[in-house]
Amino acid sequence: MPQLTIPEETFQQLAAKAAALDISVDELVMPALAQLAGAEAPEPEPLLPLTGDAWHAELDAWKRDAESRADRYPAGFVLDDSREAIYREREDAQL
Repeated sequence: MPQLTIPEETFQQLAAKAAALDISVDELVMPALAQLAGAEAPEPEPLLPLTGDAWHAELDAWKRDAESRADRYPAGFVLDDSREAIYREREDAQL
């Protein structure tokens, strides 16, 4: 399922509103997203590969975004990003 990244403050506001209505955040935002999806939007311009400073700026923004979510994980959490974990299903299918 696709995911959407929003600022933490915005999510907290949505979560509070959803809790007050006794619904999930997904149920709260789905009507607005459906409305946006139906709206006429201009075709996005194709993105060119980033190079140089633009690439580094995008990487730094990505790192800051990941670091801003660090408090969502339990203390001592370490992501298993080993090759074996990432490709396990593919390796199991080959057996």
